[in-house]
Amino acid sequence: MVGLLKERLGLTRLSPRTLRRDCEFLGSCGYPVDHVPLPDGRKYGWQLAKDSVNGRKIPSEPLTLLELVAFMVGRDLLRTFEGTILWTGIESLRHKLERDMPAAMLERLEAAKHVFHVRGVDPARYAARPRLISALSGAITDAQVIEVEKHADNGAVPERMRLQPHRLIIEPPLVRLLAFPVGSDQDVSPLLLDIEKIAKVTPLDVTFVPRTLRAEDLPP
Repeated sequence: MVGLLKERLGLTRLSPRTLRRDCEFLGSCGYPVDHVPLPDGRKYGWQLAKDSVNGRKIPSEPLTLLELVAFMVGRDLLRTFEGTILWTGIESLRHKLERDMPAAMLERLEAAKHVFHVRGVDPARYAARPRLISALSGAITDAQVIEVEKHADNGAVPERMRLQPHRLIIEPPLVRLLAFPVGSDQDVSPLLLDIEKIAKVTPLDVTFVPRTLRAEDLPP
């Protein structure tokens, strides 16, 4: 049986112990996999329960450990958004995932968290201004012109500009707004503005047609 599985799955190694552990894990996740005696009566094997077709529902494909670990690493990379609307969405998704996760998978996930450690992120960098991210993301989604007031340096008059916002560029730990000045030509390069330099954002009751942007066209 193990030899047949190795051949069908293209594996070079597969031990009975690994096979048993995986079958037990599938059972703990709700799959109708039973541990039953083999025809000789002396050994046990694993098989899909016969009543799975008659009312015992096979659960939809669950999230894999790799998928969950990838999400957790992504979450750690985005800790700079703690306290903002984006972090609210991240945490809401995490709670939903963990709520429906089998206990066995939670245990494996806790162990897997020790594999990756994210450094260089400034946690809660924008927590003091949660509405800034919300206003910018909303204007980008709705293709809405914004008026931006920048922080003034050395008592100078604050600079104001009207922009067509297109992207929030995340370069941990910084976030920059990619935008075009209102009325600029199609061949004009976009501006990249560190959102920490923005003192105020006012969405205007004016929309625009977003420009087509390719990754290679974005300024460094």
